Amino acid sequence: MKKSKIMIPVMTLGLAVGLAFANTANQSNGWIDLDGTPTQLSSDPCTGTGYDCKVRFEEDPNQQVFEVYDDMLLTIPKQSGVETTYVIPGTP
Repeated sequence: MKKSKIMIPVMTLGLAVGLAFANTANQSNGWIDLDGTPTQLSSDPCTGTGYDCKVRFEEDPNQQVFEVYDDMLLTIPKQSGVETTYVIPGTP
C-alpha cells in the first residue's frame, strides 16, 4: 500500500510531462519566395480557406505581390478566406 501511494503521483507526473510534448502541430506564419530564398513571415495574415494567400509589403516601392506557402520548400500554397492581397507592414 505504501508503494502505491508514491507510485500514483509519480506516474501522474510522468503522464503530464508526456502529454505536454505530445502536441506535434506545426503552426507556421507562412513562407514567401524572396528573390529565390524561402523567407518566413513574422505574422500570419492568412485565415480561412478557398483562395491562395497573397501578401504585399506596405513599404515596398515595387508593390510586389508574394504568394504565401505553408512549407519552407515553397510547394504547398497557404489558404486564405479572401481573394484580395493582404498588406503587411514593413519591407521585404
